[in-house]
Amino acid sequence: MSGLTAKNTILVVETSNTQARIITEHIESITPFDTMVVNSMEELENRLADNGEDVFIAVLNLNIKGAPDGEAVDYVLSRKIPCIVLTSTFDEDIRNRFIEKSVLDYFNKSRREDLEEMVDLIRRIHSNHEIKVVVAEDNSTARKIMQRLLERLNFTVLSGKDGAEALELIKANPDVKLLLTDYEMPNLDGFELVSEVRKTHSRDQLAILGVSAHDSGAITAKFLKRGANDFLKKPFEVEEFSWRVTNNLNELERVRSIKDAYSRDPLTGFYNLNFFLDKGRDLFEKAQKQGRSPVVAAFNIDNMLEINGRYGWDGGFAALKKASSLLDQNSLGWIMTARSDCGFFILADDLEALKRDLGVVKAALASSEIVSGSGRFIASASFTISNASDGGLDATLTRAALVLKDIQAKGVNGFSFA
Repeated sequence: MSGLTAKNTILVVETSNTQARIITEHIESITPFDTMVVNSMEELENRLADNGEDVFIAVLNLNIKGAPDGEAVDYVLSRKIPCIVLTSTFDEDIRNRFIEKSVLDYFNKSRREDLEEMVDLIRRIHSNHEIKVVVAEDNSTARKIMQRLLERLNFTVLSGKDGAEALELIKANPDVKLLLTDYEMPNLDGFELVSEVRKTHSRDQLAILGVSAHDSGAITAKFLKRGANDFLKKPFEVEEFSWRVTNNLNELERVRSIKDAYSRDPLTGFYNLNFFLDKGRDLFEKAQKQGRSPVVAAFNIDNMLEINGRYGWDGGFAALKKASSLLDQNSLGWIMTARSDCGFFILADDLEALKRDLGVVKAALASSEIVSGSGRFIASASFTISNASDGGLDATLTRAALVLKDIQAKGVNGFSFA
């Protein structure tokens, strides 16, 4: 991995203050980075001498004061800082020149669409550090080229000299998100590798990009039929390689977002009740069979109707978001958490630890000011914890919810075992 993620600044090298403001607004509105703007080669050298260690990526105009022919790009690259080039004019010679220099990409700074794509590239490279990629290639030169290109995009890269090595890497790293595999390899060829990987990883869990020098439609078809998501012919253009890698990972993100829309509450990010019950029943039963003692908690905001009446429904939403944030901070060791109407359900397997954690959340909520529009208020919460009995998750959950209802009818800031 490149180690870029420890840095928190995007360097913008642009002569025009107006253009620099447009670029920085695009970057800061979408990414978590701060921006640092310089207008000339002299200022660039001075600023990097003082702040170069904090720079994640540099976005550079091709022509600036003191560097009319792209010298700033050479200088920044010499400082081991990844570069994105912005220019208002581009031809094939300039393209080839900067591709050879290993810039990340180039964009037309006068087109809003290009600026949006540029910011999306920064966002993607920032998130790539969490993604593992496996390269399966028996040719050492081709393997090193692909590894270098992937590392330039900030991926964690694992490589094997044949399909058998790559398969072992995936077994040892089940969180791998992308596999690039050649066709002709000893021990286990590309087709066989794809077939084996698809036994444990679906298309929406791990993307597979087949690679081959064979100019045959049959090779492409066989890769796709075995379960590959895409195909890339060697030798490939650097831009095509980066585009196909990024496009396949974006597709994984899109599918995951669709699944999250069905399984998660959009307000808090916790699971919705349907998903909690669907998956939780199996987890609850599995814990019982393993001799563990699963417990369920119901955690509700007190007086939610009064909060909605006084501060509007946005006030109730703000209270739930504050509570969900506190719950998330104290959720280490919990099995699942879901949003309910006025609060949350939690599945865990350590009663005393859950009681302690929820007590901390309840106390923190009672001392936190909640802001909703012009309103500011304090909310409290009550909770119950129910042990598993003869029934499954549904019965345990119902018991916890009924006891909590009785507690809240009598007052606020309460707790009881159910």
